[in-house]
Amino acid sequence: MSLDAILQFISANSEYALVLIFIFAFCESLVVVGSILSSAILFSICVFLYNNGILNLNSIVPIAVIGAHIGDTTSFYIGKKSGDIFLNMTFIKKRQHIIEKANRFIKRFGPYTVVIGRWVPAIRPVVPFLLGISEMKFLNFYKAAVLAVLTWGVGLIILTTGLSSIL
Repeated sequence: MSLDAILQFISANSEYALVLIFIFAFCESLVVVGSILSSAILFSICVFLYNNGILNLNSIVPIAVIGAHIGDTTSFYIGKKSGDIFLNMTFIKKRQHIIEKANRFIKRFGPYTVVIGRWVPAIRPVVPFLLGISEMKFLNFYKAAVLAVLTWGVGLIILTTGLSSIL
């Protein structure tokens, strides 16, 4: 499905706009899916909704933040529950240096790795997963994840209004 098709769907079915924002924010934060799905789609949808007066920022941002947070938390739990299986895969064993590098980064920044990762689209969906694989306690991750999505929400406001003024 192309971005144009999504925007046409939203134009014709604005009652689904909040659901789409939630779904795209969740999916772009989810391990594997988020590696494929571009965050530009979510931002484009938000700008479109805002520019066309379908939704205001008071509706867009909280739904996007909640979707992103649930995606991060889900990725963390997937890492906790399936991390051993993941680390024992031949594909990963051949790339052990990447996991070791990520673990050093996690040790250096601790749970706040998720805050940094939230701002880097290429690693956004992977960081919570790797934190789940690590020995990190959920409460430490959760606090940092809340901070991460709240700062990202502010960035979403700036990006949405900034792009709206340009377009």
